[in-house]
Amino acid sequence: MDKLKRNIKLIFVVFSVLFISLILYLTYFTAVEREQLIKSSYNRRLWEQEEKVMRGTIYDSKGRPLAETGFEGGTKRRIYNGGKAIGPLIGYSDRVLGRAGIENVFNGELLGVSEQDPVTLLRQKILGVSEQGSDVYLTIDLDLQKTAYDLFQGRKGALVALEPQTGRILALVSSPGYDPSTVKQDWEKLSKDENKPLINRATQGLYPPGSAFKIITLAGALTYNPEIEYEKFYTPGYIKVSGSIIRDGQHLWPGEYDLNTAFRYSSNTVFIQIGQRVEREKMIEMAEAFGFNASNKSDIPIAKSTFPRPPVIGGDVEMAESFIGQGRILSTPVQMAQVAAIIANDGKMVTPYIAQKIVSPLGTEISKAPKASTTQVVSSEVARKIKALMVDVVKSGTGTAAAISGIEVAGKTGSAENPHGQAHAWFVGFAPAENPKIAVAVVVENAGSGGSVAGPIARGVISKYLSDITR
Repeated sequence: MDKLKRNIKLIFVVFSVLFISLILYLTYFTAVEREQLIKSSYNRRLWEQEEKVMRGTIYDSKGRPLAETGFEGGTKRRIYNGGKAIGPLIGYSDRVLGRAGIENVFNGELLGVSEQDPVTLLRQKILGVSEQGSDVYLTIDLDLQKTAYDLFQGRKGALVALEPQTGRILALVSSPGYDPSTVKQDWEKLSKDENKPLINRATQGLYPPGSAFKIITLAGALTYNPEIEYEKFYTPGYIKVSGSIIRDGQHLWPGEYDLNTAFRYSSNTVFIQIGQRVEREKMIEMAEAFGFNASNKSDIPIAKSTFPRPPVIGGDVEMAESFIGQGRILSTPVQMAQVAAIIANDGKMVTPYIAQKIVSPLGTEISKAPKASTTQVVSSEVARKIKALMVDVVKSGTGTAAAISGIEVAGKTGSAENPHGQAHAWFVGFAPAENPKIAVAVVVENAGSGGSVAGPIARGVISKYLSDITR
């Protein structure tokens, strides 16, 4: 009898544990994973909801529709405006292909399933708008987006333009792109294209940043060794690090360099010496303060930019390569635009965002703009010094191709070595230097010189934007 009681108690305990586990499991998915489940492309209920609801419209910053729902022969279909310039950004929503881009990120809002307030839902039903999704207003300008895309002339690469004080994304371009209007018909060709137009290079592309990373190396040096500003460094045109030889570009000469000259002409060997003066951990901390090794807090998915930690013993060569943006260090174009924006914003952190507001069928507006950050990445004094050196790069250094008459542009070029072919060309910068309105990062794959290839693209976008806002 005692054995029977023990067995009954054991069974009771087991079933109690299983019941509590089930409750916790369901609670977790209801409270924590709810949004992910709602937005998942694999959620079949969303496709059923799509049949009942008029999907919301995606607008640019000037209220022009980028994606809207219309009827053709009595059948609902999604209409896209902007061609290949918007494809990788806006994405698509198709029952066969699934969803991508903004269509996927804000799917819950566009279908109206994110609104859970019972009073609001009742009002929508009474007013006859319960079968209508919310509209999403983006921060990008379609004209600027098209201008930037056209400047690539079909070459592989990406551009990100931000408003430095707020992080508002003004343009986000991936080249080559695709037309969302014909993505279903073109799917087989697009999916097999070796240029990979379906990938958003601006947010998911990871590249060695090359000499553009010297902005962060400089920030570390001026923060932790401020006296370095007044020192001179000798280089024979190469430097030996643990038996490995790293050379300067062919445009440089052996001799003494001060900080200004080394940055203006982008001397690898001098910047390795500068980086070596900063403690390894402090340089890693500086890179991480700018956003490396952390998930970006943007409202769109962005791949993590990485500054790998070298091994405890050795790792000198790897660290030396990192000082000049080479080796295993990888960055997205969004991250490098963020670096430029931080310097333009007097050293304060900037978080990129692309959704300005959500407007419900009742006309209720929900602002999505994040609060301005108060995090100081580097001091305003250090930021101003870096800004001055970046201005010099465009005035008389490697970035002259980005110069604009009557406007002071600050910038840094980069040619990132690529084991699979010719170097990637970089340009990061902002303008006007004293009162920055736009910060940009441009990368052109396998294009060689950052100044001569990426610089003119940045110049074109900066000129277009500044011209538009002064009209």
